[in-house]
Amino acid sequence: MTGKVFQNVPTSISLAIWGTAFMQGRETLERAVDCISEAPRTVSTLLTQESLAIFLSNLRIGGTTALRCHFPITGDMDSIIGTDEFVDVALESGHVITTRGGMVLGIYEETIYWVASQRIKEPIMLKNNWQDMDKQLSNLLHETSEEIEAFDLVHGNQEAHDFLIDLEHDITIQVYPDDQPERVTFLLGRLLRVLAITEFAMENQINSFSATKQSMWSTPIVDLNRTCRKGLSAVVNYALTTN
Repeated sequence: MTGKVFQNVPTSISLAIWGTAFMQGRETLERAVDCISEAPRTVSTLLTQESLAIFLSNLRIGGTTALRCHFPITGDMDSIIGTDEFVDVALESGHVITTRGGMVLGIYEETIYWVASQRIKEPIMLKNNWQDMDKQLSNLLHETSEEIEAFDLVHGNQEAHDFLIDLEHDITIQVYPDDQPERVTFLLGRLLRVLAITEFAMENQINSFSATKQSMWSTPIVDLNRTCRKGLSAVVNYALTTN
């Protein structure tokens, strides 16, 4: 399996978007914390535990300008460098956060709190803005549509059917800043849906096919999966690029 099927919209998406909006002065601290999707409201650091509101406030005071969400997989770490526990967690969960500006931190969710730890260096800048990824995804979806339809993943697969219904519900209840472009909101849902479908294909279907079918279908679907992850990275972090 190349990546990880998200059972819900990853909490890192909401924290990164709302945290960045607060860091950039586009949203108040109170609204940012209140609107973050269901996730812990406590942050554990090396020295103490504090409320999420105080943690975000201290980050901005310390010079942090944004929270960046990453979607790493083996072979494509989305700019995360290192060999420590944070890297292991990033690969296991499929989504983590790093800070931009100020002290460089890595942030991920545990069961009842966020964990924040210092990183040696800030990840390299984003290579693609969300508009570029929008075009790339549209082209690749068109090219790969027949391969995806060939799997007919939902029909006769109750697990996939239930999962996609739950994911769709979670996508619809997300709340985002008022100034977030409508296309960004649309792309977040679209990318999460397609990513889930490609993950099901890679996990449950491709490996059972003959070598001939694998050669026809596996490569374009794996490529689409990776493009979705890159797309999510660009779209979630739309406020970190100037274009």
